[in-house]
Amino acid sequence: MEQKLSKEKIIQIAFDILAEKRTIEGLSMRNLATALDVKAPAIYWYFKDKQDLLQNMAETMEQQLQVPDSALTAMEQLSAFMSAYYDLYTQFPCGAELEINTVPAYASRLEHIEAMNQLVYQQGYSLAQSRHAVLSLHYLLIGYLIDRQKEEQLAQKIRTGNQSLQQSVQWMRQYAQEQALESFRFALSQREQELDTKETFMNSVKIYLLGLEQLKNDFSS
Repeated sequence: MEQKLSKEKIIQIAFDILAEKRTIEGLSMRNLATALDVKAPAIYWYFKDKQDLLQNMAETMEQQLQVPDSALTAMEQLSAFMSAYYDLYTQFPCGAELEINTVPAYASRLEHIEAMNQLVYQQGYSLAQSRHAVLSLHYLLIGYLIDRQKEEQLAQKIRTGNQSLQQSVQWMRQYAQEQALESFRFALSQREQELDTKETFMNSVKIYLLGLEQLKNDFSS
């Protein structure tokens, strides 16, 4: 007999599957039904298709975002927004991948993006410039997290004995050593030290926001 379902239960189990599969491609309506111990048609009473499910999952995730204190300065709030989004997309399995596979057709996402746009706009930038600035921060975060996700997938293949990848890494290290590519060798050493990935990301945000501040100063001079 099929167990009692709800939208919340289906979304919870879908996130559990993402935690196991580590990619959105690993989530299907069929394996979701199996995990719920129901027949697949039962899920379609709640979600039209997989995209509808993903949209609702993204909304569920976005509603958990910790909005920054409005008493902070504009730049401090932007930094806090990015810190909160980093936490959100790493707290939820495949968070960054989920975000780029959905459209912001829900109030919480639109309101958060509008708040960030307004923080930049109030610094004297045009609406177009504000939108581009916030999009750039968004791309910085998504690119960083997706890169980390894919890198971990490759690392797992290396650990399990993929010879082609192992040889590629060996060649890369040897070439960097032979050609004295100091910045690349430094980057490799940083990886080996397993530095806090959020700290690394937030340092990038700091550099970006400093540039945004300088650009404002240039406009006003």
